[in-house]
Amino acid sequence: MKKQLCALMAGAVMLGLAACGGEEEVQNAATATLEQNGVTMTMSFDAKGDVVTKITQESMIDLSGYTEEQIETLNATVDTAEETYAALENVEYSCEEEDGKLVERIVIPTDEDTLKEVVEQGLLPVDDENVTQLSLEATVDNLESAGWTIE
Repeated sequence: MKKQLCALMAGAVMLGLAACGGEEEVQNAATATLEQNGVTMTMSFDAKGDVVTKITQESMIDLSGYTEEQIETLNATVDTAEETYAALENVEYSCEEEDGKLVERIVIPTDEDTLKEVVEQGLLPVDDENVTQLSLEATVDNLESAGWTIE
């Protein structure tokens, strides 16, 4: 009887752990890259199953060949972006010049509240404005059909 009770308890514990654990989050579950007009954009996605949990976008512009006026225009655009992203509580934004390149980095957690705020600001194009989560598979498919290279 004790062996049966132990086996039953062990089974219950295993089921409980499986139900609580679910799928593990995978960092860099997918990476998409696009080069366009001298700008290289890379987006990496962390995901738990098919649900995107975080988007990290890095854009790099090689400033060689840019005039002072063009660099001033880029800096004004960066200032505007900094103000926009600073208004979003959980989103990280940075932009730095490194080795003659301008590197912009945006990190967006995709919890329901942050996702809603980013979509409302028009910073993340989606088909459904009431979206509560992003599908990794659908996001990758959309980017690939738009010309991005997927890794």
